[in-house]
Amino acid sequence: MGKKGALICGIILMAAVVVGFGYTRSDFMFLSEIEPGMTGIGKTIVAGDTISEFNVSVIGVIDEPGDSSDFIVVRVSGTAIGRAGGIAQGMSGSPIYINGKLIGALSRAAAWSKELTPIGLVTPIEQMLRIIDSMHDTPVSSRPDTDAVLAGVTLRDQSAPPSSAELYSAPNTIFAYPVSSPLLVSGLSGRSLTMLMEGYAAKPPTGLVSDFLPTMVAPRMSGLSQFGLHLNPISGGTTDKTGSVLDLQPGSGIGVALASGDVTIGALGTVTYRDSNFVLAFGHPFLSNGDSDFPLTSVHIYDTMKAYNASFKLGTIGKTLGTILQDRACGIGGAIGRQASTINFGIGVLDLDTKKTKNFQIQLVDEPRIMPNLILATGLNAIDETLDRIGQGTVEVNYQIIGDGMSAPLERRDLFLSTQDIAMYPPWQLAGIVNFLQYNDFTDPQITRITATMQITHKIKAMHINHLKLDKDSYAPGDTIHYTVDLQTYQGGTKKVEGDIAVPEDLLADDITVRAYSGPRLLEEGESPKEFQSLDDVVQAIEDLPTYDTLTVELFAWDYASPNGMQGIDKVRTAVTGYFLYDKREVTVPLTSPDNSKK
Repeated sequence: MGKKGALICGIILMAAVVVGFGYTRSDFMFLSEIEPGMTGIGKTIVAGDTISEFNVSVIGVIDEPGDSSDFIVVRVSGTAIGRAGGIAQGMSGSPIYINGKLIGALSRAAAWSKELTPIGLVTPIEQMLRIIDSMHDTPVSSRPDTDAVLAGVTLRDQSAPPSSAELYSAPNTIFAYPVSSPLLVSGLSGRSLTMLMEGYAAKPPTGLVSDFLPTMVAPRMSGLSQFGLHLNPISGGTTDKTGSVLDLQPGSGIGVALASGDVTIGALGTVTYRDSNFVLAFGHPFLSNGDSDFPLTSVHIYDTMKAYNASFKLGTIGKTLGTILQDRACGIGGAIGRQASTINFGIGVLDLDTKKTKNFQIQLVDEPRIMPNLILATGLNAIDETLDRIGQGTVEVNYQIIGDGMSAPLERRDLFLSTQDIAMYPPWQLAGIVNFLQYNDFTDPQITRITATMQITHKIKAMHINHLKLDKDSYAPGDTIHYTVDLQTYQGGTKKVEGDIAVPEDLLADDITVRAYSGPRLLEEGESPKEFQSLDDVVQAIEDLPTYDTLTVELFAWDYASPNGMQGIDKVRTAVTGYFLYDKREVTVPLTSPDNSKK
């Protein structure tokens, strides 16, 4: 079954679960019932796998336009809060109960000049239940009681706690900052980890596939921080394979995986509510993805670390227990027992200089918005870890992409050279190709496997296109052009490439141009962009773009039927395997009539 079919089946399964094991509304206390002064408890894990309770007292309700901006303001206290150093990252989703009834999920820490005790914001449960209620006709009202509303109090959302000056200059403002789900990463380090979070700030590599397919959507490499995700200050370690379905109880940890295997990337939070095989968590969005297909995992919490800016839970992502199907403003919802669709990413790197080889196997989520970031970070890390250096080199790389929606695998070979940072080219090229496939106009490729194997040397294996010579000073339609291209090897000898190219018998032009170049080229002004009719056409176009160890000698002529200029007429390609060719040469000569050419 394809991924799209599996997703539909998963949604049907989720609906069946909800209908078959519908929650009891008497288990909840809704916003209209909340009153200041009410007391209750919250549940979360501070250390180990034991759920701890903390005390909660309702201050009031923030009622802003629209239901999604309504929050319950609570004081939090108790041993668990003291040990955690306040409301810590990873506590998002912690269920809050009053009189044994669930009122919502702790989703944000907050500061108010009128309160010294730690306070937080609770996402009302009726907002989170909409993930379930969307499949029913009985939505719950989210209107608060008028007497519970904090009159004249405004809410200001920001990314970090306010300064003392900010706090006391606005006595009627509650400053809220996210109890974000900390991103846990293992298997990445150094610049690959920085690139995962912050993206690539320098000028990207040029001469890649994305430069030569005019309809291509350029991959976004701005990092995962653009989604509001923050790296856990202490990351690392191996994935914890423990955990079971029974562990997913209100107050326990829950994880969302973006990558697993030799590289693990995921976020942890807290389970708010469980209804049979359906769980709600976080109380805030993860990627704001809407319909989703992310692995839902167990989590092991080692401890909660106190920190000046924001305490955080230190833990690991465990084994997959289900799938996150919804990622909304009010939280995430998942189905236990359903398998998420992931992409198997295999990377093999051989350092030709040291004979060192490393292989990596990683399962990636099939989410086009973040796929370029995941491929770039994991691919770059694999190369850096194998080479144990950053700098010049030449790399030969082979890619294969397989998908349930593709009639045949996409296979491509490339050769790249850099005098600065050779490691950037293979993963950036691959990220662009995958991005183009996932955003094609025709069919979801439903990618299931991606492989990249590469051989890298520090040597500059390059040849300069030094000279182009034609055998005559003019030609007539129907003539054969014999050309000679002189290549200069970097710090080495020379090489000659000879060949023939025919002038069409019906060509009408005053002159012709012969050009020698390597790799793909941009369109001339007189040429029309390539038009695709199917995903197969897209795949073929990517495969057909020549590599940089391919010498192309091409005949150009002015097209009088077009007002825009020159067009390519015919070409001859010669493989100069293993050497990166650079620069170009061209010669323009008159095109005479057949009679004049014989004189």
